[in-house]
Amino acid sequence: LSLLLLVTLLGACSHQDVNKEDPDSLFNEAESTFKDERYLIAIEKFREIKNRFPYSARAVDSELRIADTYFAQENYLEAESAYEIFKELHPTHPRSDYVQFRIGLSYYKEIPDNSARDLSSANRAIDAFLTLVEKYPNSEFVGKAKEYSLEARKKLGEHENYVANFYYQRKHYLSASYRYASLLKEFPNLGYEEEALYRLGQCYYHIRMYGNARETFKKLVAQYPNSSFKAESETLIEELKKKN
Repeated sequence: LSLLLLVTLLGACSHQDVNKEDPDSLFNEAESTFKDERYLIAIEKFREIKNRFPYSARAVDSELRIADTYFAQENYLEAESAYEIFKELHPTHPRSDYVQFRIGLSYYKEIPDNSARDLSSANRAIDAFLTLVEKYPNSEFVGKAKEYSLEARKKLGEHENYVANFYYQRKHYLSASYRYASLLKEFPNLGYEEEALYRLGQCYYHIRMYGNARETFKKLVAQYPNSSFKAESETLIEELKKKN
């Protein structure tokens, strides 16, 4: 009990030592609040520094930390907006690469787990990460940006495959053909090619685009000689020869 009382008194003394007229002292206090995960209070303290000492270096630091605090709260929409504003106000800031990375990561965190839902945030994340890679190729965040970008692309590929299968299962073969063609073109090397080629060939077959169907099945057999779709594809290739 005595030890607890001593710690409490020391904490109170430490709090009293904060110089309300010194932006550095106030910033350290706000940082301490942030580390304690008292995010709402931290944001208010960072805002106070920005408003009371607008021309100090700590005002700029506080702007960035407000964005970081939103991110730590998992308020990714607010975080992205705060990082974007910071980027516009301070385009040559030494941590511009970090800000760009966090913009992409904020979008990435908004990507829904369900591939059936709107994935526009995945596209925004990819664009933001690409900007980082192009503008700051030597940044320490480039490696992570590429990893997150690949994961976002996988989500988009998963969504495209979901929509294509949705149309295919309902026998809307023309719409499905557009989606499978897009999947093959825009999202290669993600594991969808074999089945997508087979179903694209089937779509062409059902909408009587026999030349396209034959070429698609031939491509499937050539690229995937051990495919479970090989036998059926070869049978359809022979059948399509007769149709032409």
